[in-house]
Amino acid sequence: MPTEIYLIKSGMTMTEGVVEEWYVPDGGQVTEGDLLYRLETEKINLDVDAEATGTVQHHVGVGESREPGDVIGMIYPAGETIPATNEAPAASLAAPPPTAAATPVAAAAGAPGSPATQVGGRVFSSPAARRLASELGVDVTQADASGPGGRIVEADVQTLAASGNATGGATSATPAAGATASPSSPVARKLARELDVDLLRVTGTGPGGRITKEDVEAAHANPPARAQAAQAQTAAAGAQTLPHSGMRKTIARRMHDSLQEMAQLTMDMDIAMDDAVKLRNQLVEEWADEGIKPTYNDLVIKACAKALEQHPLMNSSFTDTALIAHGAINVGMAVALEEGLIVPVVKNANALGMKAMCAESARLARAARESNLGVEDLQDGTFTVSALGMFGVDSFTPIINAPQAGILGVNRLRDEVRWDGNTPVRAQVMRVSLTWDHRVLDGAPAAQFLQTVKSLLESPFRLLV
Repeated sequence: MPTEIYLIKSGMTMTEGVVEEWYVPDGGQVTEGDLLYRLETEKINLDVDAEATGTVQHHVGVGESREPGDVIGMIYPAGETIPATNEAPAASLAAPPPTAAATPVAAAAGAPGSPATQVGGRVFSSPAARRLASELGVDVTQADASGPGGRIVEADVQTLAASGNATGGATSATPAAGATASPSSPVARKLARELDVDLLRVTGTGPGGRITKEDVEAAHANPPARAQAAQAQTAAAGAQTLPHSGMRKTIARRMHDSLQEMAQLTMDMDIAMDDAVKLRNQLVEEWADEGIKPTYNDLVIKACAKALEQHPLMNSSFTDTALIAHGAINVGMAVALEEGLIVPVVKNANALGMKAMCAESARLARAARESNLGVEDLQDGTFTVSALGMFGVDSFTPIINAPQAGILGVNRLRDEVRWDGNTPVRAQVMRVSLTWDHRVLDGAPAAQFLQTVKSLLESPFRLLV
């Protein structure tokens, strides 16, 4: 029995993804655990492993977008008959059940360059093709179909737009005669629309010449005249141009979108850490033989997880239609890499024992630095902790990892003086910085959440039970 290959879901807000690259060709052999395909989403690019051994059959081509959970291929075990044609099993692509009037469909329908197959007056086209036609302002029904079963695909819409024979709308610029449009990712098309960049004039550098979001950004930043002037100025000043990495661009876009879409506010609070320091030192000594070394960040993650149990609004997400209260408490931990920031997630952090949670956070941090994080390690975070205390920072404003409702910034541990009656006593204090979404909760409940975190860290034995 074949194993279905799904378009995996990476994160709660993912609505579509693109097969950026197949690592195993159609008809090729794969072993369970080998790299199978590369997924591109709005937020991240991920490599996906094969879940079975056998012959791979593609149902989706490179650059085509699908929804999470859609079947994009099959893996057939040895000895099993493989169908001669690739059937697209995703519900969004399936033809409607034939009716009496629709049954006599021409056998020749679906030949490359032929008119699109019609059933009951309906022209079959992929969701990606319809979306692209809308963006380019062309009539999808005028495209010649080259897809399976006489279906119009993205390439057909791009060919139609490049031909200059499309009606139903105009693009921002008329392509030169004979111009050929390159395939493009949904992320690139969305960005091109926002920046008013003509995709027909962009050269793709992605797999198979596909236009990526980096290509669109480059075209927007360097139109011909502006590019020449910038190059001359750069050369005169002796400056160096350093292209953004893919991760850097992803981080920039996500942070910008987060600030644009949320009502974010930040508050600080000091926490007496004397008992927490003692507890951490005791645990380091006690668990040394097991190779587990808890950090102050671990204590904060555990305190946040317990506080989220008492303050469920902070463990929720705002949408246009409702407030989503998450059942699980999954705390993301920001890990700084040379190329940018990544946030693996400690799943069910409130339910894990302290030792198990410390071991898991250490595993995630190590995997992040070694580029060995799995897809599941980055999914379904409901709150985030970000630490800059190791750099001597006393206070900062962390930006929420959308669609979460809050993020806690951890600052440095510093020496201060508190008074025991008339006697000055040395104290160790840490300031935490909470940024929260004011659409989800007001200042008072946000402060109450922070007070609970403070109370747990000032009486840290409660983190062990």
